[in-house]
Amino acid sequence: MNRREARKQAFMLIFQYNFQPEETETLMNDFFDRNKAGGQRDYIEGAVRGVMEKADEIDALIEKYAGSVGVDRISSVSLAVLRLGTYEMLYMEDIPAAVSVNEAIGLAKEYDGDEAAPFINGVLGKIKDEIR
Repeated sequence: MNRREARKQAFMLIFQYNFQPEETETLMNDFFDRNKAGGQRDYIEGAVRGVMEKADEIDALIEKYAGSVGVDRISSVSLAVLRLGTYEMLYMEDIPAAVSVNEAIGLAKEYDGDEAAPFINGVLGKIKDEIR
């Protein structure tokens, strides 16, 4: 599994976290039982657990730059993409911020439609500017 596929899997687990936070560990264990993550297991586990642990901090930062749209009004797909991208930029120093933004835009286009991409780009771009 390459990093792009691992990011997609982490995004899906984070998306499921929105609906079943108490089941995330079970879902993650089931994922690893069914899939060969190879060298990407640490990335997936770190990203998913990190988003769970830092959700309040990450959501506050997203809300700061989402304009009049609060996190409760962002689609679940876009919120999962934003959480993952923000977590990567804040806590995964081995991933360039520009890569996190570009990959998030790709996930948004694939799973939430082309119209979500400019919103994701705008919010993550502002977060990237703040933390750099």
